[in-house]
Amino acid sequence: MGLSSLLNTARDALNAQAYGVSVTSQNITNVNTPGYVKRTALLETRVLGREDYGTVAIAGLQRNTDQFIEGRYYSALGQTGAAKARQNQLTLVEASFNDISGSGLSSALGSVNDAFQKLAADPSDSVARDTVLSNLSNFASRVNTVGNDIASQKSDMLNQMQNVVRDLNRQAGEIANLNREIVHAQAQGLDSADLRDKRDQVLLQMAPNVDLHVVEGEDGAIFVQAAGATLVEGTEARKLTIGIASGGNVKLLAGRIGSSAPSDVTKSLSGGKLAGLKEARDVDLKETAAKFDQYVYDVATALNTQHEAGYGLDGATGRKLFDLNLPGAPPAGAARALTLSTDVAGQPSRLAASDSAATVPGGGVNATKLSKLFDLAVVSGGTRTISEGYSDLVGGVGLKSATAKRETTLRSTLEGQASDMKESMSGVSLDEEMIALTKYQQGYQAAAKVFKVIDDLMQELMGILR
Repeated sequence: MGLSSLLNTARDALNAQAYGVSVTSQNITNVNTPGYVKRTALLETRVLGREDYGTVAIAGLQRNTDQFIEGRYYSALGQTGAAKARQNQLTLVEASFNDISGSGLSSALGSVNDAFQKLAADPSDSVARDTVLSNLSNFASRVNTVGNDIASQKSDMLNQMQNVVRDLNRQAGEIANLNREIVHAQAQGLDSADLRDKRDQVLLQMAPNVDLHVVEGEDGAIFVQAAGATLVEGTEARKLTIGIASGGNVKLLAGRIGSSAPSDVTKSLSGGKLAGLKEARDVDLKETAAKFDQYVYDVATALNTQHEAGYGLDGATGRKLFDLNLPGAPPAGAARALTLSTDVAGQPSRLAASDSAATVPGGGVNATKLSKLFDLAVVSGGTRTISEGYSDLVGGVGLKSATAKRETTLRSTLEGQASDMKESMSGVSLDEEMIALTKYQQGYQAAAKVFKVIDDLMQELMGILR
């Protein structure tokens, strides 16, 4: 090996070690940068012709990622996002009944029962009659509030889902653009690590909202699937939309931008905030609203039936306590439609405390029977009392909420484990970087010494030639 070959070897060694120092310094500088993925300098042997020795070449850098770990992390984010969204909505439903504070339906029902007992004790007492009407009106108002809260929450969840889809469409467009830049950079032999970091950040924003599956092609572009549909294909993004099915449930549609025939992918939606909101809206709230409507219908029907059998102070009978102007087939919509009947509203003398015209005004048998209804099985198909039926309803909501909380805790734990795995692969460790920095610095110093030795030899050779 001649001195010129030694100079080339030393030069390549200096360049390679300097590149290693540069990459390591970049890692250290970005140790706290969100979304930054650790880089590793790639060095390889460069063979010089047919010689049995070679030098070192810079092959570029490598982002420390693993597609399986990344996929597991995206899945964990999606499952946690779904669990949290469902839990938040069930917590709101639970709060709508508001029985802990003493201002919920349970308290209102108890007040109605007490009022009937006082009316039975003194049917001619105008204050007792006013109290009955007031408590009945308060019960109806409280029922309306809960029914309207549930309906409003369903509408709000639909708006949330539309906002999530709007964000997903925007982010899909960003990924398609980044795919284009990455493909161009890779084709030109340029470093695309920063672009890939930016693309990963967008994916991390999407993952909590929908179930993501990501596959990278040989050209550096990624295919992104969501709810079983290809959301991003190379440099083209598809558009998601939210619609309402004939039964009132939410449906998720996917189609190419500009296409007039999107496909229904609702059945494939399995994770993310979208899935959590859909389950809460179309399963949990739908079931709760149906049970609540049935409960209200049963209570109102039982009270109406018994009251219609009694007689008011004017000797008239057949009057209802509640009106149920339902928008459709019973009992759907009962909670929102319940009102104090026009038969008795503002007219306490029409309350049927007596069980016959002959016992008016002092008879209180029918008022007693109205009070005893609260101890009879008149709801849930005649299998539960009014208080038991309400406890079943609230208990069911509480059980759903508690289950959702446990699910959120479990999913958050699994997400943490996946995050730790991702961090161990892609995160920057200052201890590891300092070791690498020391290694490259020592290599640089060794190459510099080779230059010094070659310089000394050259000086000696020139002296001999003189």
